[in-house]
Amino acid sequence: MRTKTFFSNKKIATQAAEELIKKADASIDFDPDLIFFYATLKYNGHYQKMLDIIKKRFEGVPQIGASIDGMIFPHDMRTDGAVLVLGEDKDARIEVKSVNEDGALQSAQTLAKMIKCEKGVVILHFPFVHVPGLKKSAEFYANGKYYSLRVNKGDEETKRKMARDFSDYCDRSKIFYLQPDTLELFAREVKFEVPIIGINVMHTHTKFNSPSIFSNFIDIKDGIAALVIEKDNLEVEFDDIYPNRGTTIKETWEIIKQNLEILKEFDAFFDKNVLISLDGKPPLKAVKDVIGSYEKSITKLSDKFNKGNIQVQVPYFLSFFNNKIGSIMNTGIDAYFPFDLFPFIVDVNDFSTSVFLSHEPIHSQMYNYISGLYLLKNIENFNFFCIDISCISSYGNKVTNYQIEIEKKIENNYLGIFTTTPSIYLPDSYKKRDSIIEIKKNIFWSNRGTNVFTSI
Repeated sequence: MRTKTFFSNKKIATQAAEELIKKADASIDFDPDLIFFYATLKYNGHYQKMLDIIKKRFEGVPQIGASIDGMIFPHDMRTDGAVLVLGEDKDARIEVKSVNEDGALQSAQTLAKMIKCEKGVVILHFPFVHVPGLKKSAEFYANGKYYSLRVNKGDEETKRKMARDFSDYCDRSKIFYLQPDTLELFAREVKFEVPIIGINVMHTHTKFNSPSIFSNFIDIKDGIAALVIEKDNLEVEFDDIYPNRGTTIKETWEIIKQNLEILKEFDAFFDKNVLISLDGKPPLKAVKDVIGSYEKSITKLSDKFNKGNIQVQVPYFLSFFNNKIGSIMNTGIDAYFPFDLFPFIVDVNDFSTSVFLSHEPIHSQMYNYISGLYLLKNIENFNFFCIDISCISSYGNKVTNYQIEIEKKIENNYLGIFTTTPSIYLPDSYKKRDSIIEIKKNIFWSNRGTNVFTSI
């Protein structure tokens, strides 16, 4: 695939979109077969106006994208603006499909059944966590408080039932797309033979009604979109900042202790993807003295979401251990919710109740966040990649060196996006090592430090 990339950071959304089209018309010499469009929170609430302008010029061309925190493209790296990439590939079958139904799992199930792919890759775009508007956020807070109250007054079975009910509510409200469940649905439809990449869209400083997913020139909000590319010799490289797991459970435990800064160990009580307690206390209260967090009132949370200054990237996380395959699942923990229950994006019923409160990996290096780059072989193709936005909070302005490092390897014809950590289903033939963050067979994700590079 050959591509041309155009960028604008005009203050007004419609002017930015018009500038993108003007730049494209001045230089493209082909009819595109695929369009990528990504924009930062600068244009939140105005994405559809931008998509309408782009559609008017390129209607009928498959398009995918999302609201993100930054992008890397030939000779530039930006964290404020919008990028338009036009791609031509007459050898590939390309399609974009999307769904936005009631419920995250239902949306994923419906879309998965629409996907056919015998070779190549499926690239999903969906919200990692979707923050609804003020009214629906208030409903979410009220339900969280209700189920927390029922948990605090109930016996063990009541606690589990309330956690399950709250999990189901979060699914119906599309607050979370559960990682392994979503990827496995699509992997099953392609007979487990094609990589399924999960672009988990979320902003470091999020706000109401964000993030947004773009599909075929429509802002589908909290829906899920799939880009299917069927093509011979397409390359997918996934990697992370963590070490391999051991050959035995005991060995893996030692690796965890050597590579994570473990602050405290807890006995966890949970059901599905809802943490009920740590050492018998509400999760945030149990870790409060260690991480220095404090409960936020609904009023304060609403005010911060309205202003877009909720900081979601944190250095502290909980590490759950999977006794079946000897792996770990890390999820960040902080005062995100004004209630006692703590929901997250992985069903941990197969994991041990012994849970570590950890700090970010102590041996990770800056370039480990783009480690998939060094695995690429087909650098002459178009390279699309996703980098964990937390690298910026870890290394600050030094991440501008990524631009230099990437151009040493690829030179041009690429697009990289900064958002939260990508996840992936990898068939056995694509697996390079026994990663410690294999949260379910052939499915990989962690709250920090994953990256994926795709050569098309």
